[in-house]
Amino acid sequence: MRFSALVFVGAMGLVLLASGLTTRAQSGKVPTPAELAGSYTYAGDRAKDEAAIEAKVDAATAEMSRMVLKRAKPKLESSTRIPSQMNISRQAANLIFTMDDYVVTTPENGSSAKVTTPAGESADASFDSKTATLLQSVAKTGGAKAIAFSSNDSGQLLAHVRVTNDRLVGPVTYTLLYARSN
Repeated sequence: MRFSALVFVGAMGLVLLASGLTTRAQSGKVPTPAELAGSYTYAGDRAKDEAAIEAKVDAATAEMSRMVLKRAKPKLESSTRIPSQMNISRQAANLIFTMDDYVVTTPENGSSAKVTTPAGESADASFDSKTATLLQSVAKTGGAKAIAFSSNDSGQLLAHVRVTNDRLVGPVTYTLLYARSN
């Protein structure tokens, strides 16, 4: 899968990176906005997924100085929390992503809209319907996060997450599994 941009969703205050960043293809069908709409409950192994994400965060921050690590790691951990519930709805020409108590409303046509992150920072959000990728950017640091959605043969939603920052050793990547609850 090719991300057209990267996004931040969480408290890390990341910035949109240049388009064209490539990651390995993810398995599954890329859903249309109509197919993506619905309510979902996290269906993975929380303990296993949290441990794997924590290990990736630790590896990605291994070369940071203590001063930078003290500020960056809590924000990175916050931005990689696993939402228990996800609701994706269509309203007029917008898609509304509700991940636990965090809401992102973005035009369905790919243009951007202003949102406020959980950390209270102003951000731009958009949705790329060709790759089913939620994009959000905060122009404060040198990082980003992308959430690319796909569905598996069982109809479950896969959220492929990629977090980058120029201070990280490498990206933090993981996939979360959600079951449709409606």
